[in-house]
Amino acid sequence: MKIVIIGAGPAAVSAVEAYRQAGGSGEILMLSAEPSLPYSPPAMADHFLTGADLHLWRGRHWLGEQEVEYHPNTRVTALDVEAHRLAIEGQPDLHYDRLLLASGGRLHAPVAGADMPGVYNFKSLKAAEALVARVRSGEARRAIVVGAGFIGMEIALLLRELGVEVIQLEMLEQVMAGMLDADTAAIVLQQMQKRGVDVRLKTRVAAFTGNGQASGVQLDSGETLQAELLIAATGIQPNLDYLAGSGVTHAWGVPVDEHMRTNLSDVYAAGDVAETHDLLTGERYVHAIFPNAVAQGRVAGFNLAGLDVTYPGAERFNSLKHLGISVVAAGLKQGDEVLQERRGANLRTLYLQEDRLVGFQLVGDTRAAGSLHALMVKGSSVKAIKGRLLEAGFGTGVLAWQAMEAMV
Repeated sequence: MKIVIIGAGPAAVSAVEAYRQAGGSGEILMLSAEPSLPYSPPAMADHFLTGADLHLWRGRHWLGEQEVEYHPNTRVTALDVEAHRLAIEGQPDLHYDRLLLASGGRLHAPVAGADMPGVYNFKSLKAAEALVARVRSGEARRAIVVGAGFIGMEIALLLRELGVEVIQLEMLEQVMAGMLDADTAAIVLQQMQKRGVDVRLKTRVAAFTGNGQASGVQLDSGETLQAELLIAATGIQPNLDYLAGSGVTHAWGVPVDEHMRTNLSDVYAAGDVAETHDLLTGERYVHAIFPNAVAQGRVAGFNLAGLDVTYPGAERFNSLKHLGISVVAAGLKQGDEVLQERRGANLRTLYLQEDRLVGFQLVGDTRAAGSLHALMVKGSSVKAIKGRLLEAGFGTGVLAWQAMEAMV
């Protein structure tokens, strides 16, 4: 059996571990377009700030321990599903018995000039290293970050820590609109401003500008802003160019079933390329966050090994680590009932639908996140403990245990 995995991110790594854990034998070939060893994307900011080794997520000996044949700097250009063969740029074709598509995503920037030299992103280690190198060389003292989603916020905070003046432009009325409710977003915005980031909401970028090399942005208002560093953080697009004409069904992402199989029984997909259903709403789309990639990779790995393991559905879950105040957001940000409590700098907002917890947002004290998440995933009625969900100690020790018992 020869398992080939396109990609080396969290979905790929988790799939390998699950496959071996399930007793899967034979060859595993992992192909990565990047030059580095497999690394943890969420640890990139810490890597640049503290020098922490990104590869210690699994250790530098992980490939040998899992008996993985690793091929860096390897770009797949086409897939022949009838012949079970991959076309590799500048190399001979590669045969597989079973295939996992875990090729991750790249910058999606629907802004004129975004493909110009000098427009940076933070989607890969190679791209991030190029960005940080310009800062450390002293070439860049001012940056413009286009977008205030999760990645945009992380980039802005990292650059401020590195001493760069940062202007952040967001076309919507709040930061992290896809994840945060208005109250939580207002606190995050205030904290960003305290950290020295010049966040400008309701500001749409019409184009990146420059003469062969990007040097500024033009706003819809007609104003032009200049900076040494220009970063696009406007979204993620799955890396699927190699699937053109392959017979693997795909559009924005690759639709998979509950076993992470594509429309072909010997081809699986996981991570930022996989189109899965949402655990709470049942809607299908690409859920491109680290925990989902890990969970999907494990399901794919178990099934590649011949087990029958199903994926319960993707979650919405994010946290900000470098803001100076803890923020956790999970699930939906609407419901037929909203419970909210402010205690000093702490804010807890819970969203219920028919007495079920379907989402929560925590600022400051986030110790309840684990218990709230368990209640949300369980999907049972919380009517019996509704009055306790906003208690300061809920989610810790005895209070969490007592609350769970009350639901039985």
